[in-house]
Parts: sequence; structure tokens; C-alpha cells
Amino acid sequence: MSPASPLGEALRRARTAKGLSIEDAERVTRIPRKYLEALELENFSILPAPVYARGFLRSYAQYLSLNPDELLPFFPVGHVDEPILDPLPEVGEPRIWNLNSIVAVAVVGALILLVIGLYTLGQNDSSGAFSDTGSNSNTAPLVPDAGGAGGDTNVAPAGPASALPDLVGLTSEEAIGHIEATGASYIVIGTREGDVPVGQVIAQDPGPGANVGAGDLVTITVAR
Repeated sequence: MSPASPLGEALRRARTAKGLSIEDAERVTRIPRKYLEALELENFSILPAPVYARGFLRSYAQYLSLNPDELLPFFPVGHVDEPILDPLPEVGEPRIWNLNSIVAVAVVGALILLVIGLYTLGQNDSSGAFSDTGSNSNTAPLVPDAGGAGGDTNVAPAGPASALPDLVGLTSEEAIGHIEATGASYIVIGTREGDVPVGQVIAQDPGPGANVGAGDLVTITVAR
């Protein structure tokens, strides 16, 4: 990197202007001190893989009220393609049924029953048709009762969107708790990273401050 790079100096000046120490930044951002110091000193050789190092830079810049998009071009590994991560086999996206999904299933089920009814009436076998429909265990569960389709009181309406906090540096359990508090769904992706403790969040999408709520999806990458 050219000596004229403003990256480290901008971070250091912003921190000192706020009267913050490296320990203060480490405590709030959950980024290890050695990585914060490496960013300020532009000692990039001790930083982890590019995708995680850029995540640390983005989180640290936002914590110091700086625009990370203005600093990332000075990051020497900004051009490196991010690796494709293998998802953890034991972690899957939770299935959440909202009111729109229930209504859609009800409509599909009603259309299926209507087609079956018309077909059986055309065959002049009404009694057999009603018998077949009543005994079809695969079709019946698809159709909720009229009260459920019109407005099931057990389905909680989507609440207002909440600002997503900075999850980088938290444990996966802590991060999931924050996501669930907003009402959003989540996906956990695991990757092997020797410099980061197992179970610690190293990246998130969307980033800190994004407004999320019911129906939104948050992806967190966790070291394993």
C-alpha cells in the first residue's frame, strides 16, 4: 500500500477525536484488539482472510461514524473474490408461516378440491366423490377452516421493522437472539477460520443498522 493511504490515519484520528481507546473499541465492536491495531497501523499481514478483514474494517468504520465505502478502496485486498462457504449441514433455515402463506395454501387447496368435485360430478358418481374427498388425508390438511383463512387470531401481525445491531464478534447464540428479537428469519453459515474463536460471528448480511422485521432474512457467518 502507498504511504499516502489515509486508511489507518483516518481510523486513528476518528477514534482519538471521540476520546476512545483501543480497549473501548474492542469491547463494543467485539473485534480482537490485534486486528483493530493492525487496521490503524495498516499492518495487513496479520489480518484474517480478506472477506473477514473487510468485515472488520466495515464494522470498525461504522463504530467510529466513518463511511466504510470511502475507506474500502484503500484496503489492499479489496479486489480478492470472496470464497464460497459450505453451509453447516446441521443448520437449516427455519420455516416460518406467515398469514400470506396460509392464505395461499388455502386457495390452492380450495382449487384442488373444486377440480376434484367437478371431475367426480362429471362422472355421475357423487357419493363416491364425497367419499374419496373425505378420506383423502393428503388434501385435507392443506385447507384451513374459514376463520383461519379470514383472520386467524393465533397469527401475530408483522411488527415494525427494527434496526439490526452489529453481530460481528458475538457468539452465534447471542446473534440469533438479537435477530429473533427483530422478528426476522435467519440462516447460519459455518466456515473454518483459525484466527477466530469457534462459534463467533465473523460476517452478517444485511449490515448493522439495516431495518429488518418479520418476513426478512438475516445471514450470519460463524467460525467453526
